[in-house]
Amino acid sequence: MADFSRLSVALSDASIYNVGLSLGIAVPIFLILRVLIDYAKVLSLRRRMPPGPFPLPLFGNYFSIPGERPWLKFEEWSTKTYKSPLITIWNGTAPTILCNDAWSISDLLDKRASIYSSRPRCVLMGDCTGATTTNQILQPYGDRWRLHRRLTHAIVGPQNVRTFRPSQSDEANIMLRDMFETPDKMTDAIGRFACSQASIIGWGRRIDTVHDQLAALSIPATEAANFAIPGFYIIETLPFLTRLPAWLFKMPTELAAGSKLFGKYLWALTEEGGEATFDKNFARLLLQEREKSDLSSNEIGSLIGNVVGGGLATMTSTTLSFILAMCVFPDVQKKAQAEIDSIVGDGHRPPSWEDESSMPYVAAVISEVFRWRPVTVLGGMAHAPIQDDVYKGYFIPKGTAITGNSWAIHRNSRDYPDPETFRPERFYDGLERPFPIKKGHYAFGWGRRACSGQNLAEQALWITIVRLLWAFNIQPGLDEKGDEIKPDVFAYTNTENSRPQPFEARFTPRSAKHKQTLLNEAAKSRDALHIFDWESKAKMQ
Repeated sequence: MADFSRLSVALSDASIYNVGLSLGIAVPIFLILRVLIDYAKVLSLRRRMPPGPFPLPLFGNYFSIPGERPWLKFEEWSTKTYKSPLITIWNGTAPTILCNDAWSISDLLDKRASIYSSRPRCVLMGDCTGATTTNQILQPYGDRWRLHRRLTHAIVGPQNVRTFRPSQSDEANIMLRDMFETPDKMTDAIGRFACSQASIIGWGRRIDTVHDQLAALSIPATEAANFAIPGFYIIETLPFLTRLPAWLFKMPTELAAGSKLFGKYLWALTEEGGEATFDKNFARLLLQEREKSDLSSNEIGSLIGNVVGGGLATMTSTTLSFILAMCVFPDVQKKAQAEIDSIVGDGHRPPSWEDESSMPYVAAVISEVFRWRPVTVLGGMAHAPIQDDVYKGYFIPKGTAITGNSWAIHRNSRDYPDPETFRPERFYDGLERPFPIKKGHYAFGWGRRACSGQNLAEQALWITIVRLLWAFNIQPGLDEKGDEIKPDVFAYTNTENSRPQPFEARFTPRSAKHKQTLLNEAAKSRDALHIFDWESKAKMQ
């Protein structure tokens, strides 16, 4: 009996060993076969899509995409290597089509907007945070997205945004004062202005310092736009990494936790905004709409957060690019100032909203800033078709990410001769060249998913730029010897929301009268803004 027992145990151990050995061999073979099958599908599909660099198994073009300013490489592939406005790169096994001229992206995202207005899968912003259904930026094209779009337009649509002109004007005056008194902190002054006017719209509360917690959190949060850059994060190339245990790969867990915490913070701010003295804020509107539209706290937080984040990124980056351009192209500055002086006189009053239609050259300056240095260099989040499509003989599968290379689009010499020269005349008294849309640039995206806050950004930028031109002679900073420091017009951040690297500029009042007027106006504006002065109790640890 004992011998039989030992035999049974031996056979059992052998069976377990054999099973384990079989699994140890079968699992890797299965994974290899799966990779090879997926790769065969990629290669087959690649033959039917726009040209692009040859993808590797599993990783696609991850190792072909440079970590620094990849949009330059995309432009090179399009214009020199493949000589095609459309190129295809592979994010692992998922294709992304990059449009590098205005006409191709207009054909797809404008003219075929009915099928090109959804979103592709987004692992980091969507899967890891659960925001695919709650955030308008990521929502698939459909009724819920239309609801979010309608609610956003109810606060920052073309007519509704005029409600905020008085506070924008007052905050612009405070910004002028701050830039005059502390020119070395011009980025802080611009960032505070941008965050404050967005916070007033969102919650009816102004931001008095760039160190306010909302400003301190919102400015870094705009870097989430980097998730839109193909090849920027390995997790977008290899989505299975999200399934690894947190002790091995922390990023998905930490991102989800941080997103949840920030969402609670936005909701706490919203509850406060519902009680604010200024009742025409977005929080009040959304709280009234909550039951009617079955809005969750996450949806409400994301709706307001998008207004704040989008306004902050566009305002700060575009204003800094404008200042940089004025330091490098002084003749443009003088011409714009001459137009302003012809309307408002010698400095006894700053330009007002009523002057806007009388200053076409200033409007052209703003359009040229949008073109010369677009904020979203890859046009923000990608679009995706809701069905298979064919364009100029190329097959475009359902769900394919479609991204516009704004850098290349706005430097196409066919549409913009001598593109590196800052020349507002391109937009003055009509467009210089034919262009798919009347504005003559695509700074706010394309199709039905163009930036919801476009009217807000354009309104805020007009009052900011026209007053900077009215008040100051903007010049490069000086070195220790008193010589001007020539700014580097290509020194920009390696981010989707691109902005100039730190540079020095001088803001010299154009006359004693201009100086006195801007200080007097700032003092009056500070009194007018007291309605928005209240301390938030919402804190995020």
